[in-house]
Amino acid sequence: MASWSLSLMPPEIIQEIFYKTPAEALVRSKPTCKEWYALITDGSFTKEHFQRSQEHFIRIFDDTVTIMDPVTGTSSVSPVPNELLRHPFKVDTLAYTFMVHCDGFMLVECNMWKYRDDGSRHTNLALWNPVLRNLRWIEPSRSITTSDYHGIGYDKNQPSDGYKILRFASRPWEIEHHEDEPEVEIYECKTCSWRTLDVELDNVGIMRKCVAVMGNMYWIACRVEEDDEEEVFIRCFDFSDETFKDICFCPTSNYVNSHLAFFDGDSLSLLQQDQASKKIQVWVSSKFGDGDVSFSKYFSLSGSVLPALWVHENAASPVYCFVKPKSVIVWCVGVEGEGDKVCSCCTLYEIDEDGVKSKRETERSYVRDLYRAFVCGYVYVPSLIPLPWVRD
Repeated sequence: MASWSLSLMPPEIIQEIFYKTPAEALVRSKPTCKEWYALITDGSFTKEHFQRSQEHFIRIFDDTVTIMDPVTGTSSVSPVPNELLRHPFKVDTLAYTFMVHCDGFMLVECNMWKYRDDGSRHTNLALWNPVLRNLRWIEPSRSITTSDYHGIGYDKNQPSDGYKILRFASRPWEIEHHEDEPEVEIYECKTCSWRTLDVELDNVGIMRKCVAVMGNMYWIACRVEEDDEEEVFIRCFDFSDETFKDICFCPTSNYVNSHLAFFDGDSLSLLQQDQASKKIQVWVSSKFGDGDVSFSKYFSLSGSVLPALWVHENAASPVYCFVKPKSVIVWCVGVEGEGDKVCSCCTLYEIDEDGVKSKRETERSYVRDLYRAFVCGYVYVPSLIPLPWVRD
């Protein structure tokens, strides 16, 4: 009886099997043969594989990277890449990271403690593909401050021009006396260079976590009107015409307790929770490109037994994704204890219109202070797409 071999199957069948194979497994399969290597590294295949891949959660805490499958709750834990620590400046500790996801890439904003007597901090940017373990440092045009926000995207009309990185001052009034400091800049990955945009920023509050959808970046923003009423809306940076746009109002004025994510590939979603009643509401937007954008309620639920998804004003916001209709999986961080005995607990909830379907604790660790406890995750889609500067 002849032995069965995957390599003997028709190429189109192998390709369909590979589309359903996790990216990490395909990376390990590349050395198998020339045919598999050619398929797995083909640009058309990597883009289609990314489009079919499921959302995961990613979290950097202490010296480890955790990537979790929200459906199964299984996770892989690996050390923080050495490349993320081997900066041109000698780095002692990766003190804090903030990340933005786009097409399987993580734009990582790193705050690092350097080997200096004054213990000063150096902040820089890196673009990282966790699956391929590609990483590239991006040298800023100026010193990055805590007022700087970043995004990543591309021109939808000219995608061949490659990815672009946005930097802007989230509090422009703080640098009004420094006219030589550009408020908005674009980094072209194609040319590895920065250029200043002639864009005027208004004074609005913007949440740091943002979402990339179809090449553009989106933030929850808040403007205080003359009557002290808060106007909460979605602000977009369009990489095609390189302008900021306010695209729609949020369904409620719950600014602090609103959490943004993408939905169904070409829409946005909002998860909101009232701190007093614990009522949870999930909203989804109309599709981009279908005219004016607006939110409609996807589902809601209430009751005192609902968990608090955001437990402290300094806590990381929950991260969530959709796995089936009228249902979300939420990963959030909580804290137990006080003083020197603080315990950080990460919990995975499955919530639908009927209530909490499941609860699973995924991590528990003792931390030295609350600051280190409040590091949760980001939505992340594993990708075989190489960084703009890296080719096999």
